[in-house]
Amino acid sequence: MNLIDAYIHEVTKRISKDKRDKTNLELKSTIEDMLPEDYSELDIKEVLKKLGNPVEVAAKYQDTPRFLISPTVFDTYIRTIKLVIPWAILITIIVQMIESIVLYNGEGALLTAIIKTISITISHIISVIIYVLFWITVAFIVIERSEGKNISFPLIKKHPEWTPDDLAKVKIIPKEKTISLSDNIFSFLGIAIFSFAYFNANHLLGIYSSHNKGGLKFVMPIFNQDVLLSFAPIILCCIVLSVALTLWKLKVGQWTMFIVVTNALLQCIGVIVFILMAIHPDLIHSPAVPYIAAIMGTTSAKILVAIDRILFISIAIAIIANAFDIYNGFKKARI
Repeated sequence: MNLIDAYIHEVTKRISKDKRDKTNLELKSTIEDMLPEDYSELDIKEVLKKLGNPVEVAAKYQDTPRFLISPTVFDTYIRTIKLVIPWAILITIIVQMIESIVLYNGEGALLTAIIKTISITISHIISVIIYVLFWITVAFIVIERSEGKNISFPLIKKHPEWTPDDLAKVKIIPKEKTISLSDNIFSFLGIAIFSFAYFNANHLLGIYSSHNKGGLKFVMPIFNQDVLLSFAPIILCCIVLSVALTLWKLKVGQWTMFIVVTNALLQCIGVIVFILMAIHPDLIHSPAVPYIAAIMGTTSAKILVAIDRILFISIAIAIIANAFDIYNGFKKARI
């Protein structure tokens, strides 16, 4: 990769988007003016070394010259946040799940307990993030102003002094090709929700009625759990492979042909299994049909027809959505 382009990328990625184009041109012009006519790679490195660390150069292009956290320690500050916050969130989720399991006495619907647990967990996560950000920021402000710029924290690897040779490690990934952290988080979340719903369908996916003490009461499942679990071996394989693929996506950070092909195979298998489930004659829990018919004031035959239509539409949506996702994956990998 061109050292000049890599250096400019390292600078502009740290400033606001509306200034990047202008800064790109200014910085490129400055570097070219500092270079001799017949320059070599060594000349480029000397010029970049004179310009200094991209973090400090980026700070000069900001509107506000004063900082709560100065540019010299900002990278350490961000690395500390990235290290601490995920662990804080994970610990909060684990603690909340254990507490919910211990306190759940079996009364009331499982769905009600899950909704309550999720809402409380989200509230606690938000509080934890705010507290963590506040105390890390306060710690950096106090340490930096009392001991100078040489901040060292346990588990935070201190980077050596910047040199132009560091630009050889820079990889510029097109935005369209990037797999964001939020995409991976939602992938993990989707896998977890599906896994829990699949193995607990007979307690979660069903008919509910209002409880005399408030909330919901589980009456009966809609799906036949034995039929669902007959696909368990292949479902488990898909879950394990999906987790492994998501971890690989998290590591690589961009769409590659390996990721796209693997993702396409998993999605195709998932759709096929879903179709086989949907067309299974015993998928629906038989007592649920007359119960729904009685509530709706109609016949069981009409309820079965409605269910068949819903399953057919679900199959069509699954095929179209997965085909579109696979197409987008190949499109991104080719960029």
